[in-house]
Amino acid sequence: MQLILKVVVSFSALLAVTLLMPDARQLHANTSLDGNTTALQSIAQIKSGTISPKVNYLPESLSGVQAGVLLIGGVVVIGLLIMIRLIKSRWESSIQRYEEIARSLSEGNYLAVTRLPVEGRLAPISRVLRQLVSENFLYQQTINQQKRVYSALSETSKMVLRNPPPLVMFEHACEIAVNFGGFTAAWVGEVDIEAKLLHPVACAGIPKERLKVCKFDLDLTDPEGDSPLATAVYGKCASVIDRIDPDVGKTTWHRLAQSSGGQSVAVFPIVVNHDVIAAFTLYADGPEYFTQTIHDLLDEMVSNFAFAIENHERSQAHQLAHNSLEESSKQLTEANKQLSMLLESTGEGIFGVDENDNCTFINKAGAEMLGYTQQELINKPIHKQVRMFDESGLSFNSRVVEQGDPVRVRDESFQRQNETLFPVEYSTYPIMEHRQFKGSVTVFRDVTSSRSMMREMRFLATHDSLTHLLNRHAFDQRLRQAFSDSKEHNAQHVLLYMDLDQFKLVNDTCGHVAGDMMLRQLSHRLQRTIGENDVLARLGGDEFGLLMENSNLQQATQMANLISSTVKAFRFSWEGRSFTTGVSIGIVAIGPKTESPHNALSAADAACYVAKDMGRNRIHVYQPYDEEINRQQGEMHLVTKIESAIDQRRFSLLQQPIMSLNSSAIGDEHIELLVRMQDEEGTMIMPGTFIPAAERYNIMHSVDRWVIGEAFRWLSENRERLEELSLCAINLSGQSLGESTLHEYILEQLRHYGLPAEKISFEITETAVVSRLDQATRFISLLKRRGFRFALDDFGTGMSSFAYLKHLPVDYLKIDGSFVRNMMNDPVDRAMVESINHIGHLMGLKTIAEYVEDDQTLEQLIDIGVDYAQGYGVVQPMPLSDSGSDSDRQNISPGTIH
Repeated sequence: MQLILKVVVSFSALLAVTLLMPDARQLHANTSLDGNTTALQSIAQIKSGTISPKVNYLPESLSGVQAGVLLIGGVVVIGLLIMIRLIKSRWESSIQRYEEIARSLSEGNYLAVTRLPVEGRLAPISRVLRQLVSENFLYQQTINQQKRVYSALSETSKMVLRNPPPLVMFEHACEIAVNFGGFTAAWVGEVDIEAKLLHPVACAGIPKERLKVCKFDLDLTDPEGDSPLATAVYGKCASVIDRIDPDVGKTTWHRLAQSSGGQSVAVFPIVVNHDVIAAFTLYADGPEYFTQTIHDLLDEMVSNFAFAIENHERSQAHQLAHNSLEESSKQLTEANKQLSMLLESTGEGIFGVDENDNCTFINKAGAEMLGYTQQELINKPIHKQVRMFDESGLSFNSRVVEQGDPVRVRDESFQRQNETLFPVEYSTYPIMEHRQFKGSVTVFRDVTSSRSMMREMRFLATHDSLTHLLNRHAFDQRLRQAFSDSKEHNAQHVLLYMDLDQFKLVNDTCGHVAGDMMLRQLSHRLQRTIGENDVLARLGGDEFGLLMENSNLQQATQMANLISSTVKAFRFSWEGRSFTTGVSIGIVAIGPKTESPHNALSAADAACYVAKDMGRNRIHVYQPYDEEINRQQGEMHLVTKIESAIDQRRFSLLQQPIMSLNSSAIGDEHIELLVRMQDEEGTMIMPGTFIPAAERYNIMHSVDRWVIGEAFRWLSENRERLEELSLCAINLSGQSLGESTLHEYILEQLRHYGLPAEKISFEITETAVVSRLDQATRFISLLKRRGFRFALDDFGTGMSSFAYLKHLPVDYLKIDGSFVRNMMNDPVDRAMVESINHIGHLMGLKTIAEYVEDDQTLEQLIDIGVDYAQGYGVVQPMPLSDSGSDSDRQNISPGTIH
């Protein structure tokens, strides 16, 4: 700045000298002419006023150009002076601004750093200051957050010291968390473990109306229950979400979290006496808000809640005890010394006698149980008025009087004033003074209701709660007793195993309430039908057992026929509908040669299944070396093998191509997957052997699930083969149609392996569909909407096939092989094939002929117009690893059999 001023001054002086130079010359000329006056004199004259100086500082001889230059120079000087002033002001303003920024930073206003320049010579300093301020701001923000939470903890501690009721405490806690803790919202929900729900009871920062309509599920099997609430409740530890998912919430909890205005959330369980009674939920306005320090502070806050609840409960208990003590004290002041330990309000009877057997006191409850008033017994010999005795007739307190020992008795009776007896349990305590008997105190209670409850519990332990018949456990005990009796005394008994026929129809059409009512009514009829000494039991579901002791097979067969007639004549009505049923009965003799009760029951069960196979509502008597029984028992043994094969993955899949009979359908390659099982020795077991056993004993659904999972896995791992296929068919059993969760399993596997649903078809037999028409229709419709296709297998075997076909959304009809196999020799079979094919085409369905075994049958199918053919005469089943070469697939053509 000083340098600029010097330059300006020098320039101004130089300009002035240049412009005034003529005047100097004029002055010099004037002094030379006079000769008598020197320049100094002239100057002196001017100073003394003798010579007046000219007002015009410009010399008269100054030209216009010089005047203009002089004017411009003056303007430039003035401009430079103004510029210097402005530069100085701006410099001073910058200095003031930096001073203000520094002062703001020193006062804690960290936002002032944003006014520092980001470019120029101060930019590096600005960046350092910005980083330091940012770190300090975050640190200060964290400290402030912790201060707010600590403030909330302090307020909570003050509130807890006032010992408010839990609900009031929860309300205050939520308000403190929002107002002092800086949280956007907070709420508390009470835990209902039995209902697996969380009920909101207090909140702040959230409208109560919105919270009241929310249902917070804690059931982990329900998608709604999968939330931090369940994690905190069942894990008994805090659950923290650092960033709330911005997507639309799929559960009530997520939707509430998104609408709370927070970005992070924490749920703290409130544990009292090792049980989670409530959950405290807090929402914060920033991500990753719940640091370890804040977590610890909140954990301490929740511990304060638990302490306050426990303290409140203790206070309430203490207050109740105090109130009770005050009440007791009032009563004890009116009683004598002997009754000072007793409460008049007790429900048990209490009385005392002296050494002369006179009643010194009796409480109101005791007098009422004995049928007297207190005044009628006081000071009177109580044993003369009230008979109290045991089975031996001795006085209940004889030991007390004679020996001075306390007595506790469980099975005696007291007699009321009206001479009725009631069972009691009592305790008698002697009153001794100086080792002398001075009386006794007796405490007794009426155990009529408890003994009735015990009898009921013993009954329920041995009887079926629905039918009141003996249950399986009690029947097994009676069976073991009969077995022992036959061994020890050479006695003969008979066991009947009964299974109702078509009972499931009532359950499926009318519901389980109707089924239970039918079982109760039928059980009462069976109870009236059997003999007095016969033992009838419900073994489970619709199965019953009858033990005829000291009877022979002839008597048992007569009883079985009587039972069969009774059940057949039974009519069950429900909501205007009438149902009939039958019973299949298996009979086995129990004698000295019977191996065990278990073998007898197993043989009777197998005989019952034989009766069912014979046409239902039949009777079958077990005989040694019975082929049907051996078959049944063989199937039961095979069931164990099937379950073992599933666990040990000894099932395998084969593929059998389904040939298109339409020569124009190029690339239309279909296959059907077939299942095989290996036993422990590696022997292959065909489906015709193990599937009937699996269906009979209700494990076929496990086999179906294995096939579906394995088929989907194979298709996923062989994408090239999947691209080649138009359709892959998988068989489903009728049992699987009745499984409500099978379609969910199929969709889950589809998502897991990422397969196209339109390339997968499920084959269901006609008989399975007919027996479960409603379930089959629903199952097919659910999966059809996802793109799966369906084929109706073995079509034509049912009596009402065409009647229900138009209501089933299937894509393919598989003509039953029994018609296809003999169509060359039987015109009726050919007519059936033509009819099924014609009806199928009218309904827009494709037809598939099964069991095609020769060229002649194949040519007949082509003439009829069947769409596809399958069988050993077309292509035999092959391993999945054999995907078929191009030459193999070319050989699979109409008119060529391999």
